[in-house]
Amino acid sequence: MLAGEKLPELIRDEVLAEIFAATVASRPDHPAMISGARRLTYAQVWEQAQAQARGLALAGIGPGDMVGLWMPRGIDLLVAQIAITLSGAAWLPFDAEAPVERIATCLDDASAKGLVTQADWKARAAATNRTAWSPQELAAASDGTLPPARPAGLTPEHPAYLIYTSGSTGVPKAIVISHRNICHFLRSGNVLYGMGPDDIVFQGASVAFDLSMEEIWTPYLAGATLFVASPEMMGDAEKLPAILTEAGVTMIDTVPTLLGILPADIPSLRLIILGGEALPPAVVQKWSRPGRRILNSYGPTEATVVATAALVEPGQPVTIGRPIPNYTAYIVDEEMKLTGIGQQGELLIGGPGVAKGYHLRPELTAEKFIANPFGGTEDPILYRSGDAVSLDENGNIVFHGRIDD
Repeated sequence: MLAGEKLPELIRDEVLAEIFAATVASRPDHPAMISGARRLTYAQVWEQAQAQARGLALAGIGPGDMVGLWMPRGIDLLVAQIAITLSGAAWLPFDAEAPVERIATCLDDASAKGLVTQADWKARAAATNRTAWSPQELAAASDGTLPPARPAGLTPEHPAYLIYTSGSTGVPKAIVISHRNICHFLRSGNVLYGMGPDDIVFQGASVAFDLSMEEIWTPYLAGATLFVASPEMMGDAEKLPAILTEAGVTMIDTVPTLLGILPADIPSLRLIILGGEALPPAVVQKWSRPGRRILNSYGPTEATVVATAALVEPGQPVTIGRPIPNYTAYIVDEEMKLTGIGQQGELLIGGPGVAKGYHLRPELTAEKFIANPFGGTEDPILYRSGDAVSLDENGNIVFHGRIDD
C-alpha cells in the first residue's frame, strides 16, 4: 500500500458554500473573478449568488435536489454554480456545446428539478421538458432574505455535484460527489499546491470536466483571484500567452495538450498543474524554469479530481507520483494480490475522496467500488480505476494506460 501524508484535520464538517463564505468574511474586497473589463470582489460574488440562491429556494429547490447548469463560460456561470450549492442542491454541469438531447437524457436520469441557463438559451432549453431559470430571473425572484452558507438539513454527505461520463459503452453514467469528498480534496490538494491569497489563477476548463473543481474552488479556499477565460480566448491559443502574461497569471491547471500548443512562455507562472491525460516529457522540458513547479496529477472523477501527484523535472522519468494527503493506493494483480516493484497491475484508490458510487447504477457501483480486501479502516472502500500502473524503485507510480485497452 502507498499512503499519502495522514492529516485528519483536513476532514471537516463543512460544505462547499461554507468554504466560499469563509473567504468572503476574511477578504470581502479582494477580487474573486476577473474577465475582460469585468471584476467582482468576493463580497460582490456572494451578494449575487445569495440572491440567486434565494430565488432557487423560493422555487422549491433545497438539499438533495439536482439542478442542471448549462451556460457559456464566464463569470455568470461561476456565480450561478455558487448559487446552486448555496441553495443546498447539487449541480449537474454541461459543456456549453452539449447537444440538448444529451442534456435532457442526463436531467431525466438525475431526476433534476430544473436547469439554470442564460436567458437567450431558454428557448433551446425548453426541449429538456424541465423548468429553466436564468440567473437574472432567480435574482429578481428573491425576496431579499439572505440564505445561510449551509441551508437547514444540508449535511456533508449530501451530493455537491454530479459529473456525467459517457463510459466505455457510450451510455451516460453519473458519478455522485459529496460535499465531504470535494471539501476534503480542496484542502488535501492545496497542501501540495500551496495556492495562496496573492495568486492569480487561470480558469480555462469546462465546468463539465472535474479538473475545473480544482481550478475554480481551490482558489476560493485560498482567497485567490480567478482570471476567467472567455470563449474567444480559449479559441485562440496563439494570443493566450500574451493575455495571461499581461494579467500576471501565477498558476495554470490544465491538460498537457493545451500547454503543448501554446507558442510562448508565461513568465509570471510559478505553478503548473497538469492532468487529464498522459504528460509527454517534451512538455516538461519546454515549460520548466528556475523557481517554477510543474506537477503531474492523476485521478479519476470517481476518486474526486486528483488522487496522486508528482513533481516533474526535465530529464527525469514522468510518473504520477504518490497519493496526496489522506489518499491511499494499491497496485494489484488479477487475483487481487499486491504486485512487486516493476510489475504491472490495476490501481485501486482509497481515502476520503472515494465517491459513494454511480447514480442509480447499483451493479456498476458494486463492480467498481469494492470492500478493501486488505482491511484498511481509514479506506474501507476502494475504487477500481481500470488503469494499468506499476511501482518504480523510488516508490512512484508509473502509468501505463487502460487495462481494457
